[in-house]
Amino acid sequence: MRNFSVSIRSGSSGNSTYVRTESARLAVDCAISGRQFQRALESFGESARELDALLLTHEHTDHASGIGVLMRRFKLPLYVTEKTFYAVEESLGKIADSQVHFITPGEHFAVSDTQILAFSTPHDAVDSVGFRVATKEGDIGIATDLGHFSETVREGLRGCRIVHIESNFDPDMLETGPYPQSLKRRIASDVGHLSNDEAALAASWLIRQGTLALALSHLSEENNEPGIAWHTVSKFLASEGVIADSDYMLSVSKRYICSDPISCSNPFETQESVAGFLGEQLSLFSPDYACQESGR
Repeated sequence: MRNFSVSIRSGSSGNSTYVRTESARLAVDCAISGRQFQRALESFGESARELDALLLTHEHTDHASGIGVLMRRFKLPLYVTEKTFYAVEESLGKIADSQVHFITPGEHFAVSDTQILAFSTPHDAVDSVGFRVATKEGDIGIATDLGHFSETVREGLRGCRIVHIESNFDPDMLETGPYPQSLKRRIASDVGHLSNDEAALAASWLIRQGTLALALSHLSEENNEPGIAWHTVSKFLASEGVIADSDYMLSVSKRYICSDPISCSNPFETQESVAGFLGEQLSLFSPDYACQESGR
């Protein structure tokens, strides 16, 4: 595969997405250790030493905690909005000024010969953005922290061949769960996170604009389950007359290990069987597996 994306980690435990194009190797966010990141890339035949740039969506620790280490270890440039940089600057540690490149939401920038659009996302951060990465085989969109599927996000993702989109919580699980009411309100707010039902609506719109592969991302460990997210979205799409494995490919990004790469040239080639997919995904969320993978 020449142009593809891989969810390296996804969820409140940490997020990172790898994107490869004809001319660039990119990491969007990183909230795992440098060693974990290196091993993750090696697991699908890539190398951290060949990265061209880091892109940061926003300053929250589940997206940014590993950025400084990668910048120092591999001398990588960081593309980030000015507000987000100053929000995260102290936690990055010692880095050279020349490594930091400011970007502006709504404007394109280039890494090597790859064109990238940063677009604003509705999330409770100082200047949260998503990214659209252009390839000759179709664009790859990443929008994993969304209070709602805004018009700006729609335009940022319209026509993307592959989209990594948030499906954070099941409303019933959130409502009956242990979180305090203030946190529940924040999660469900217009600047919080996208529910499974909202992700289903977004998925339907995206598919009708030309998206072929959707990776449901940033699932809450406490307020969601991979099977619930997958069934909610796929059931709604079926009710809309959208045909699985023909009109679209749907996956759920894994929490503690890399998901399968999604190819721009043929997104359907990574489709797993439903039974195998759900069994593997649910096993990842067992207490024993989670403790093993997180080192606890």
